[in-house]
Amino acid sequence: MTSSPPPGTAEPARAASPLTISEQGAFWVGVGHKPTEAGTAAEAAMYVQYQIPADLRHPLPVVMVHGGGGQGTDYLSTPDGRPGWATRFLQAGYAVYVVDRPGHGRSPYHPDVLGPIEGAAPTYEFIRWLFCDGAERPGSQWPGSGEIGDDSALDQLMASQGPTLPTFAENEEQMRRCGAELLDHIGPAVLITHSMGGPFGWLVADARPGLVKAVVSIEPIGPPFIELPGLGKLEWGLTAAPITYEPPARTPEELRLRLREAGGDGLQDCLVQDEEAGPVRSLPGLQGFPIAVVAADTSPFAPFQHGVADYLAQAGADVELLRLADLGLTGNGHLPMGEKNSDDVAEALMTWLDKRLADVEETSR
Repeated sequence: MTSSPPPGTAEPARAASPLTISEQGAFWVGVGHKPTEAGTAAEAAMYVQYQIPADLRHPLPVVMVHGGGGQGTDYLSTPDGRPGWATRFLQAGYAVYVVDRPGHGRSPYHPDVLGPIEGAAPTYEFIRWLFCDGAERPGSQWPGSGEIGDDSALDQLMASQGPTLPTFAENEEQMRRCGAELLDHIGPAVLITHSMGGPFGWLVADARPGLVKAVVSIEPIGPPFIELPGLGKLEWGLTAAPITYEPPARTPEELRLRLREAGGDGLQDCLVQDEEAGPVRSLPGLQGFPIAVVAADTSPFAPFQHGVADYLAQAGADVELLRLADLGLTGNGHLPMGEKNSDDVAEALMTWLDKRLADVEETSR
């Protein structure tokens, strides 16, 4: 079966080799029962779409988790109609699971279950700023003009945007519950997360020790302890929902903090734990596997990604800050899986995964 891209978008790139799928399907995890005035509704669940290639060359599946008001389509194709990371990882021999987080995409939103929608609908102005600001600059990787009314890629991205859940904490508790059930179902996996989906990786690894084998966090939400009006605060550092510290922290106030200077032009000073105020608490659930914090050079998130990596490293995580520009991948914004060089970014991430997972396997022998 063949299909055409949306009008005005690029022709899909030709695959390097034919892709044969041995199994595919979909299911929901986290289905519960919630009483409402009208009767019993389904507890917010998470939709999971999966494909397994006939040429399965990697033992660990990859779970792809979208950000903010997006959905799993962020990984299925680019805004200009090329194959997305889900296809590229399948071609490389990975089984791929793409999720729609509760209340997004094919995981339906209803206020009786998830609470009333807060704030205005997503706007072109905000989405343009977040994903394609600077599109007019030479070397930009955004696959369009970035101009409202004159950019079909921006139209395609905008059409995918839905409401953000009412608070960070409720959002993240849904991620934890559904993500843990997904790994109970599929077993050990690699998590690829994006933006506001970043806490999915931290919380699911904390909830299911041993089942998360690597986390590739693309432009995760931050910096540590940030507060966003109307959404809440990452009061546990990288999460709004409680996460396990050692020694235990009963409340976020027990975490003693200081501001660490960034030490670089254009970078933001970020909070870390204060070593002089007592022992630094570790994050035991985020230890024992490799983590990549991936930063793009022109993203609004670029100034603080080092702060996310620093916080993880201080808490004992095996973390590496991967600046795409240091890998020769420049001009990227906050949606590298949807930009002109999306294939090159995917290749760089797979190279990192192959090396780090091989290192872990060699060390465990």
